[in-house]
Amino acid sequence: MIVNSLEQSGSDFLTYAFLTFISVYVVYVGIIKVHLYLYKKHYNKSPVHYRNFRIYSSSLISNAPSKTEKIFYRQTNRITYFFNGLLIAACLVYVILCFV
Repeated sequence: MIVNSLEQSGSDFLTYAFLTFISVYVVYVGIIKVHLYLYKKHYNKSPVHYRNFRIYSSSLISNAPSKTEKIFYRQTNRITYFFNGLLIAACLVYVILCFV
């Protein structure tokens, strides 16, 4: 059913853009969940201030209760910045291709 709808859309540019953004989002969520799971598995505890899709400020990182949490927050920020940049770049590419 999904394959038929994709074949019918053929050159439907918006469908491909939407699928690109959804796939980047799904990969981001998967990587963040794995990152959190590995932290919980290794240290047998959850980070104190963890929330999904959060960018941690430098004051929160410097006041984190342990060195391992500081490292976790920095790595989470890097992952989030990377995927936000990837989404912005994909948006720019689709906007440029749309007007060319």
